[in-house]
Amino acid sequence: MSSSEVRSAADPLEKPLCFNLPRRTRLQMSGADRVKFLHNLSTAEIKKLPPGQGCETFIPTLQGRILGHFFALPTDNSILLTGVSNQAETLLPHFQKYAVIEDVEVVDRTADTSEYLLVGPHAATWIEQTWGIAPPETNLQIVADDDVTIYRTPYVGHSAWGVIASGENQAAPADALAALPQGTEEALSALRIEAGFPYFGRDITSENLAQEADRDAAAISFTKGCYLGQETIARIDALGHVNRRLLGVKFAAKPSDEATFEIDGKSALNVTSIAFSQDQDQWIGLAMVRRGFDKPGQTWETSNGPVEITALPFSSKK
Repeated sequence: MSSSEVRSAADPLEKPLCFNLPRRTRLQMSGADRVKFLHNLSTAEIKKLPPGQGCETFIPTLQGRILGHFFALPTDNSILLTGVSNQAETLLPHFQKYAVIEDVEVVDRTADTSEYLLVGPHAATWIEQTWGIAPPETNLQIVADDDVTIYRTPYVGHSAWGVIASGENQAAPADALAALPQGTEEALSALRIEAGFPYFGRDITSENLAQEADRDAAAISFTKGCYLGQETIARIDALGHVNRRLLGVKFAAKPSDEATFEIDGKSALNVTSIAFSQDQDQWIGLAMVRRGFDKPGQTWETSNGPVEITALPFSSKK
């Protein structure tokens, strides 16, 4: 799936492409201490977010490893955390452990909310015409009314907005969104990989240090002061590198299912996501690449054929 495919899917009806995201994890924080609480348990500068502005953040362990990966979307009365599936089981006990003396409540809202992704050049116009809401223009900026919360998202490399419907008013947004051209999981995966956005639990896991995700600029503040895991993260920053990091890879042919690619008999790449990119006109993927093999632009002969290392996001050829 490429820019041209997004346009071709949307243009005939002048409608965006819609992806239903029912399994995304959505946690809601409320209470007077919610901002301070999340600030102290995440890598982002939560306290300095202006009204209507969200951020990307990691929830680290004390050792600086990734326990969760979310978009944090503050509204007037709460903070909504939205991320990929299956994070609530781990994160809720973690938050509850540190909420004992704080005025904060964390609730799993996955089951009683709905989330969608609208992609394409007509998405902004469609949102405004359908709901009378001017969609946010900058990444992770938020607008909301009684029915929906809308945020600009960097999850894919096109003009894209997340839409979260909640409460008793979910039916009306759902009906409007169901009438749009519907995207597939395969198409969404290709768009995500082209954008270089990691999928927690696949591309990055709880075994990874936060900096190994290579999203320092997007998700980590190095000036905010103390927070859980900060000591390790600051030490790595001072060291100047990690021993592996997430990068893009280009393949000469469709790779085998084997995830580990060896160079000169040494494990060098762990390929975590693959897709055929119409934009690149070749198979591409995301991989955790060992230091020493991680220079973008280099092509390596691996145990599974030639692989080119590339920075993220992938540069469009269009």
